[in-house]
Amino acid sequence: MRYVIIGNSAAGIKAAETLRKLDRGGLITIISDEPGPAYSRCLLPAFLAGMRNEDELRIRPENFYQRNLVDTVFGKKAVKVETGRKQVVLADDSRVEYDKLLIATGSSTAFPPVEGLAGPGVLGLRNLADAREILEYRRKARRVVVIGAGFIGMEAAYALYRRGLEVTVVEKMPHILPLQLDRPAAEIIQRDMQAEGVRFILGAGVREVAGPSLWTRLFGKTGRGVILDNGDRLKAEIVIVATGIKPNVDLVRDTEIKLNWGIVVDQYMQTAVPDVYAAGDVAETEDIITGIVCVSPIWPNAVTQGAIAACNMAGRPRLYTGLIGMQNAVEFRDVPAIAMGITQPPDGSYEVLALHRPERNLYRKLVLKDDVIVGMILVGDIGQAGVIAALMRKKANARKFKERILKGEFHHGYLQRAVS
Repeated sequence: MRYVIIGNSAAGIKAAETLRKLDRGGLITIISDEPGPAYSRCLLPAFLAGMRNEDELRIRPENFYQRNLVDTVFGKKAVKVETGRKQVVLADDSRVEYDKLLIATGSSTAFPPVEGLAGPGVLGLRNLADAREILEYRRKARRVVVIGAGFIGMEAAYALYRRGLEVTVVEKMPHILPLQLDRPAAEIIQRDMQAEGVRFILGAGVREVAGPSLWTRLFGKTGRGVILDNGDRLKAEIVIVATGIKPNVDLVRDTEIKLNWGIVVDQYMQTAVPDVYAAGDVAETEDIITGIVCVSPIWPNAVTQGAIAACNMAGRPRLYTGLIGMQNAVEFRDVPAIAMGITQPPDGSYEVLALHRPERNLYRKLVLKDDVIVGMILVGDIGQAGVIAALMRKKANARKFKERILKGEFHHGYLQRAVS
């Protein structure tokens, strides 16, 4: 059996590892446009901040591929899947044949339609090459503007602040982390980072990124930077774009593989084409809390999906029962935060419980539907996040425990009683 995996990150590596355990004699090939071994994209901000070196980013030992008898095609981009011939076409026109294929191509930075974003010094932060390029520009930079205040943007901002740069974050929404946190939680994070010297401009969009020649022509002074939609201008030698991501689906766009925003898969992680599977950021799966089918660009979900896909590729049927799509944990300076599930209810049919102690950098919020926890935000103290997540996954009735959970007084000893 010839197994081919396109992608060498969380889903791809877990799939290869699982396939080798299930099929000792199968041929496994990993294709990746990146030149080196697998690394953690989650640790890129730490690398950017100087807290990790490149060797410390690796997610498997150096001999992983050799030990698991995995052939590698690194530094070559897969540009097309020919499902009829069961071949993957690479950028150099070479081909790799498969019996079972896993598409785990991940996602890329989605650059908005703003003039000047294609210029030098304007970068995303999705891979190691991006991080290296940012650090190269940083050698001659003093100021950076980060466009977008989601988790990626905030992590990039804090990392570059730690490198000694003057950092300004621009966010079109009225508060930071708008998809993950509500305003009270976001304000705790923002206030703490402002105290360190990070500047925020909220409720403002970006009209243009101006290079040196345009900047001089417009303002009569040397420089480069960002022009906001209200006309304000921010000087910057580096611009980080963190306004969202897009699944890497171009290689299957003109095939029988069904696409929505990402690749549509069934409960076995199989696409609309037999023997072709998808996992990770590129695959659309159902969120067990909301029931919405969408991409879930979260590392733990990618790992689980890669393992499930591998089981089915190897002829060991296994259903993917879904995970919680929005689950993000982060720590800026000394304030940890985690958000999961529905954090900002769409209507009044939800019950919301909140505990707000801004002077202690503490915020706890539970969102319930029919006495079942469907969302949470924890800021400052996230010690019970795992217990609450377990209650959410099991859809346990929390009516008797919700006040105790809110106050942080619900521990593992209560968990069995809650789910039984």
